[in-house]
Amino acid sequence: MTGFGLSEMKTVVESELAVAHLVFKVADLKSSCEFYSNLGLPPFAIDEEVAIIELRGGTHLILLEVDQLAGEGVAQSLTGQFHKKFSEQFDLMIKGKGLNELKKYRLELISRGIAAGEIPDEMFFGHHLFCIKDPDGNGITIYNSHVI
Repeated sequence: MTGFGLSEMKTVVESELAVAHLVFKVADLKSSCEFYSNLGLPPFAIDEEVAIIELRGGTHLILLEVDQLAGEGVAQSLTGQFHKKFSEQFDLMIKGKGLNELKKYRLELISRGIAAGEIPDEMFFGHHLFCIKDPDGNGITIYNSHVI
């Protein structure tokens, strides 16, 4: 397992806090909504300028078209993990805990026309993973849920 030299894993506990919103500037709102729908995350609210997508656990991904509501206050997000630890701006975790469930999800995305990277043999903090990019080039790492 890759880590910071941690000698043991701690038991996962229910946190008092959760991520409320993640905000992405996008070039084409319709294209981005289609992309995230193909991941299995359809928007539950959308208009001409903004789309709100609810993730498992109640976190919202807010998509704002460039030059609309986002203005100068929201930074561009064009990085992703892509084999650089902790450089992603956004990652997703499937519900399934096993490698086979992650492989199945990856193949489903490929069948929907989404280019998905390979799943490395090495685990990352107890997770298997693969990487994709959204239509704006935002890197997204897809993990399986905790194995332990």
